[in-house]
Amino acid sequence: MARIIKWGLSPKFIVAVLLAMVPLAISCTASPTPTPSPTPNPGDELKGGVVATFDVVGFNFRVFVTNPNTIEDLFRLQRGESTANIPNGSLRPGPGAGQHNLPWSWHLDPEDVHMAEFTIELCDGTPAFVEENLNHWLETVGQYCPWSAMLMELEDFR
Repeated sequence: MARIIKWGLSPKFIVAVLLAMVPLAISCTASPTPTPSPTPNPGDELKGGVVATFDVVGFNFRVFVTNPNTIEDLFRLQRGESTANIPNGSLRPGPGAGQHNLPWSWHLDPEDVHMAEFTIELCDGTPAFVEENLNHWLETVGQYCPWSAMLMELEDFR
């Protein structure tokens, strides 16, 4: 305090400055009450189907499936009753219903997906390779069928 007085600042002035700073400090640290935003519920957009998560050499991608035969094939694969592990379907732009295939900007047509044991090599690749060459895949190849796909998870939204 001796130093402050030495500079010519009175204790009353210091208290007044500190009190004036209190509201400023409070306004900087207090956060406003957040307005609740609607939580997206992917189940609403995915109702009536299943979402299968596949690993393709370290890259995951998800397929929303509404085709009843393919849904049954996926459950058979999950139970170990099938060796048809390759999802094969028409490519569509965007991550799909409920944003199910984020972070990828493409998805497979939910009605057109079929499970296969073998497919042509043309539609094989990683999800990252599809993403890097998306226009070519959408306009020329038209479908995706990753040979090394492994079913990791199956979520039922029916």
